[in-house]
Amino acid sequence: MNILDVIVLFAFLAGMVGIGYWSSKRMTNSSEMFSAGGKSPWWMSGISAYMTMFSAGTFVVWGGVAYRLGVVAITVCISMGIAALIAGYFFAGKWKESGATSAAEFVGQRYGQGVLQMYTWLGIVTRIIGVSVALYSVSVIVSSLIPLSPDNMFANDEGFFSVNWLIIIVGTVIVLYTFLGGLWAVLLTDVTQFVVLMLSVCLILPMIISQGGGADNIIANLPEGHLSFFNSSYTQIFILGWILVHVFKVGGEWAFVQRHLCVESPKDARKAAYLFGALYVITPVLWMLPPIIYSTINPNANPEQAYILSAQAVLPVGMLGLVVSSMLAATASMASSELNVFSGALTTEFYGKRINPEATDNQILHVGRLVTIMLGLLVICISISIPYLGGAEKLIVSITSLFVGPMVMPTLWALFVSKVTKLHAYLTVTVTAGVGFLLQFVFSKIDWVAANMGVMNQAVGLLVPVAMLLIADNLMKKKQQSNMVAES
Repeated sequence: MNILDVIVLFAFLAGMVGIGYWSSKRMTNSSEMFSAGGKSPWWMSGISAYMTMFSAGTFVVWGGVAYRLGVVAITVCISMGIAALIAGYFFAGKWKESGATSAAEFVGQRYGQGVLQMYTWLGIVTRIIGVSVALYSVSVIVSSLIPLSPDNMFANDEGFFSVNWLIIIVGTVIVLYTFLGGLWAVLLTDVTQFVVLMLSVCLILPMIISQGGGADNIIANLPEGHLSFFNSSYTQIFILGWILVHVFKVGGEWAFVQRHLCVESPKDARKAAYLFGALYVITPVLWMLPPIIYSTINPNANPEQAYILSAQAVLPVGMLGLVVSSMLAATASMASSELNVFSGALTTEFYGKRINPEATDNQILHVGRLVTIMLGLLVICISISIPYLGGAEKLIVSITSLFVGPMVMPTLWALFVSKVTKLHAYLTVTVTAGVGFLLQFVFSKIDWVAANMGVMNQAVGLLVPVAMLLIADNLMKKKQQSNMVAES
C-alpha cells in the first residue's frame, strides 16, 4: 500500500466515527440505543444483518478455500443465504410478534433471570472471543500492507505498521461509533460499509478476469476439481448441515434477533431477512471468484492471502485502500453488532431490572454507553493478547463454538412452545457441552470421527439440543401428570 491507499483507509475510519457522532443526535433514550426505537427501515435492517455475517474470515478463510478448492467455496457461502431465507420465513416475523425489545428480554421473560444470566455470560465469552480473534486476524493482514520506517513509533520490528497499534486504532473506532450512536450508528455504518464492500469487489472482478487472460483461458488453467460444487471436504451432507446450523444461527443469535426486532412490523422483519438472504445467495460469486481466478495466475501463494493478493495484482493506486477498508468494514460490522447487543443485555436486564430498578431512562442510557466502552476495551485487550496464548485461541474458539446450538435452540423453542421451564435451557446447554467435549477430546482419536469431524460437530450441535428439549418436554409433562394424580 502507498500513501494514497493509507489515506483512503484512515479516511474511512474517520468517516465511521463521524457517522457515530451524527447518529448520537438521535440517541434520546435507551430504546434508541439498543433497538433503534423499533423504527429502522426494513432494507437497512436487512443490509445490516448481511454485514453482520461478515468478518475478516469471509475473505481470509473462505477466500483461502476458494483459492485451494474452487467453486465449492461459493456453494458454502450461498448456503448461508439459503439459511437466512428459511430463517426469515419461520422466525423473523415471530420474533417481532413476541413483543420483546431484545432477545435478552425474551429469554428473561420465558426462562427467568438465572437462565438469562447463563446465556448472557456464555454469549459474552463466546462472541467476545470470536470478535477479538476477527479483529486480530484483520489487523495482522492490514498491518503487513503498510510499510513504515523503523524509527516510526507505529512500526514493528519488521518495518510495518504494528499489529497492536492497528488493533487499538480500529478497536477504538468501533467502540467510539457504537458508544456515540448505538444501534442507529451500527445500522448506518453497516449500510456505508456495504457500499464500500460492493464497490471493492465489483472493481476487482473484471480486472482479475482480464489479468487471467479471459474466461476461456481461466477455465482451461483451473486446477482439477475447481469447478465442482461439492468435494470430499464439503459434501452434500455437510452443506445440508451447514444450512441447518445457519438457519438456527440467523433465527436465534442475539445480533440477528436484534435486526428482526428493530423494524416496525413482522412483515418488515421478514422482508429484512429475505433481503439479507437474497444478497447472500447472489454476492458470494463476486467475492469468491477473485481468489479462484488468482489460483491460475499465482498457484504458489498463501491461500489465506489470496483475496488481498488478487486485489494487489490488479488495482490502481488508492483502490487497494478501498479493498482493505472493506475488510476492516466486515470485521467492524460484526464487532459493533455484538458490542451493542451485549451492552444492551447487561444494561437493561441486569442494571435496569436487578441492580437499580428505579433508574431513569437517562441513567440507563449513560450506563449502556459505559458498558459499551468496557466491553470494547475487553475486545482490544484480548486481541492484543492472542499471540501470547501460544495458539490457544484456536482451541478456545473451537470449544466455545459448541455452545452456539444449545444457546439458540431453547430460545427458538420458546417462540413456538408456550410452556417451557429452566430445565429446557440448563439440560440443553450442559449435555450438549458435555457431548461436545467428549467429541473434541476423546472420540476425535477415532480415525473415522476425525475424518468426519465437520459433520460430527454439526450432528452434536443440532441433534443433541433437539433431543434434550424433547426430553425436557417429556419430563415436564410427566411431572404435570403426577401433580394432577396427587391432587385428585
